[in-house]
Amino acid sequence: MKNEETSIDIKFPPLPQETTDKINENLLKDRILIVATANYGMRNHVYNWIESLKRTEVTKFIIFCLDDKLYEHLVLAGYDRQVAKIPDTWFHQQVEASFSLYFSETYRIITHAKTLVVQQLLYLDISVFFSDIDIVWMRPQIVEYMNTMVKMRPQTSVLFQQEGVDQQEVNSGFYLMRPTAITKRLLAETIVIQDTNEKLTQQGAMNAALNKLDLDIRTTGIVLLDLLYFPNGHVYFNLDLPRQHSIKPFIVHANYLIGEDKKTKLMEQNMWYLNDTWLNEIDIKFGQHYVEPISKTTV
Repeated sequence: MKNEETSIDIKFPPLPQETTDKINENLLKDRILIVATANYGMRNHVYNWIESLKRTEVTKFIIFCLDDKLYEHLVLAGYDRQVAKIPDTWFHQQVEASFSLYFSETYRIITHAKTLVVQQLLYLDISVFFSDIDIVWMRPQIVEYMNTMVKMRPQTSVLFQQEGVDQQEVNSGFYLMRPTAITKRLLAETIVIQDTNEKLTQQGAMNAALNKLDLDIRTTGIVLLDLLYFPNGHVYFNLDLPRQHSIKPFIVHANYLIGEDKKTKLMEQNMWYLNDTWLNEIDIKFGQHYVEPISKTTV
């Protein structure tokens, strides 16, 4: 990616006022916004994620819902000021409401939607603190810690969780990204790559885009988080590295696990905070009043 410091300006249609208001209500210091995206099939992980935020004293965040069904469910559960619908103009492809298995076509489309959401927020001069909803937040002051890391090194544009163990790939499910020329170009390139390659997930496209950036350790704007304090699923569940070194991570990411294995492993580690009985009761109440739309909008 040549001239990565050169500004890239894209004009987007204005957000609905309600969405703008919710974003402003949930902004943290330095215009940081904790962001997640999800669809209805992921709702149990959404609520477990929210519970982990509460336990780490995080009260401000916003969930961009990939379907109306999740939005209405979260509103019913009392999170109406922390959920937003994604405007149709943001989508490149339709997103289904069902749970998506890793590397399925629906999974690829969902991960693509994450990039589109973050891109829009960067152009609102927001620093995006993105978190997948299969992540459990374990310690307070995570945002403050990562924001301090950014401030200590002014050229840093983004802090990424690592994928694997070889420090060669980023995990696109957890990062703090500042609205800089570098990050705007990175996301624009990621979107182009995924739009033109149906076999790539968002993470694959983002790593391909990163290969075109300056990655010299002395000058790069891309910084990797410590694997032991910010472990991916392989590091935590398979290799068990944090426990072996007596380290309590800031987060635990349940990636590398598919379907119900995510919940099972989190339960085994006492990280499943959601009251499943409560969710069942909400599901019943929701089913009594929710009416499926006649048709879905494809953009």
